[in-house]
Amino acid sequence: MIRRIAYPLIWFSAVAAVLAPQAAFGLESRAFFMSGAGVYQNGKTFKTQLAVNSGGGKGVNAAESILKYDPNFFTLKTIATSSTIFELWIKKPQADKDGRIKFSGGMPRPFTGSAGNILTLELTPKRYGKTYITMSSSSILSADGTGKDVLTEAWNGVFTIGTSRDVANANKFINGLSGRILLQVERNGEAWYVYPSDKKRYFLGRPQDAFDIMRKLGLGAAHKYIAAYQGRTYPSAVWGKILLDVELNGEAYYVSPVDKKGYYLGRPADAFRIMREKGLGITNNDLDKIPNWAVNIIY
Repeated sequence: MIRRIAYPLIWFSAVAAVLAPQAAFGLESRAFFMSGAGVYQNGKTFKTQLAVNSGGGKGVNAAESILKYDPNFFTLKTIATSSTIFELWIKKPQADKDGRIKFSGGMPRPFTGSAGNILTLELTPKRYGKTYITMSSSSILSADGTGKDVLTEAWNGVFTIGTSRDVANANKFINGLSGRILLQVERNGEAWYVYPSDKKRYFLGRPQDAFDIMRKLGLGAAHKYIAAYQGRTYPSAVWGKILLDVELNGEAYYVSPVDKKGYYLGRPADAFRIMREKGLGITNNDLDKIPNWAVNIIY
């Protein structure tokens, strides 16, 4: 018997995210686009969300940046801030004719999560090719009373605009990677998990991040079910998924879509090692075809 475990839901617009670590020496925060990757159909409007990862600790309470998109590639329809974590705007986001969007804002209460929405862009592609939304002059301020800029990296959004056939081919490619662990060989070997339920990719980060994200995306299963298939081939319905033993202590098992066997994730270091051992190398160009987190993600 298999059943879904109910975790709290956070509202996400269709797009890309990163789980950044909190290093031993202090807070590290990232800014990134959710749905900042993927193949989109020319002329078909979509949304992408700019989000912030606090890095944990005491959190963050202010951010600013200059976003830049190419008006030759996109028509900007709206800039929505209805679901923002900001409560105060020093400079509310507004686009100029050259595609620059400046903003500055914050909130009295610290944000400590990993994907806080700042703004959502509604875009209509109007030209084929690959294009970016970049960030510059960016900062994210710590809420620990020091006002220190803790931004360590701003992940730009990369969008490939194609035909309906290009979108279909990308979806076929992504379906073939369902449940796989991907290693970004052209960077530093960063690991991503393609979640079978939504075909989006999730950044696994450091050992604790990998452990947490895979447990939060886990599928609850009875102990008898898990035990029956250990060392054997699991049914196709769970290939590439993470099973959580709900009748014991929630032990997690990754069912590899390659050999169809279950691997006990154990401690964070064990989970990270298994993810690496089962990883498939992928180029940046191919990784860019796979969108990141989607609507109503379990987190």
